[in-house]
Amino acid sequence: MSMLPRRLVGLVALVVAAASLALAAGTTPAIVASSTSSTGFAAVTPSPVSLLASPALLAVGSVLFVGGAAAIADANLSARAAMLAPTLGVVAAGVFGLGFGLDPGSALATATDPAAYELLGTGVGARIAAGAVAGGAVAPVVRASTTEDTVVLLVGAALLLAAVAAGSDAPLALLAGGVAGALAVGALWAVDSAAWRP
Repeated sequence: MSMLPRRLVGLVALVVAAASLALAAGTTPAIVASSTSSTGFAAVTPSPVSLLASPALLAVGSVLFVGGAAAIADANLSARAAMLAPTLGVVAAGVFGLGFGLDPGSALATATDPAAYELLGTGVGARIAAGAVAGGAVAPVVRASTTEDTVVLLVGAALLLAAVAAGSDAPLALLAGGVAGALAVGALWAVDSAAWRP
């Protein structure tokens, strides 16, 4: 049982989630406007470890955000509310993949061009999103297992399988996201045991 007040645990989880998502904004490969490319866009990878760091940071940020929000509100985290974690992860991966983290000045122009979405969905962005979904889906699967919510358990398992299928060409991104999501759930399990344990 945690000795810390639940709202304090939630506040710390939200701060760590915000830091994780901020770091993900700077490490997620992005599609940015480029005058030298034939498509008008270029893929920018800010770091050689972006395929590992980005899905891990997105998974940790999304899981801790959902768990922290429930703790700070002193609310019971239902399995259905935990489904927000993979949703947040994939939305953040898309937003950062469109350049809102690396090049905010051209991100709006990128976000309004359908060609950018095609490039994002077929390149590194899809792999990052798959890893983020795999990590974020750990939270609803664990909550559904402990609360015996069969529908969410099936949906969470389907999300995990879909992430594995979508990211099959980038197993390290899937592994990084999945392990990071499991570690975030484990941390919440340890410090916010009232909400996570059966």
